[in-house]
Amino acid sequence: MIRHSVQLALSLEAAFELFTTGISEWWPPENRHLGDRASTLHLQETGRFFERATDGREVELGLVLEWDAPRFLLLDFYVATGPAHPTRVEVRFEQVADGTVVEVTHSPTGASEALWEGRVHRYVAAWQRVLAALEVAAGRAGDIAG
Repeated sequence: MIRHSVQLALSLEAAFELFTTGISEWWPPENRHLGDRASTLHLQETGRFFERATDGREVELGLVLEWDAPRFLLLDFYVATGPAHPTRVEVRFEQVADGTVVEVTHSPTGASEALWEGRVHRYVAAWQRVLAALEVAAGRAGDIAG
């Protein structure tokens, strides 16, 4: 299991909004999968988590299993394993005195257990990049207006 967290100077609602509907604005280009730096990511309450290239190609990145705004997301995650062997990502948002802590927990499922050890190092590095990019974007958003 991997666990990473970052504290953002945003309200709980703004942090959740940035992570979900704003995901395409901050998700690192090196963590995109279609070879199109202008691709867009879509994390939808209806269940889809996908990337769309400017030429219309799409790749499914996961499936939203639970969307409890503004506190919690649960995803089947297909990156590096595919839909037949999803991993599980939980994202928790907790209001603290001076912002919001976003905690990501990434773990194997029964279907991906055999693949996990060979991929975990990539997930660790990827989540560090992703949360660093989220932190930069939150700094630009600078919402904490009491």
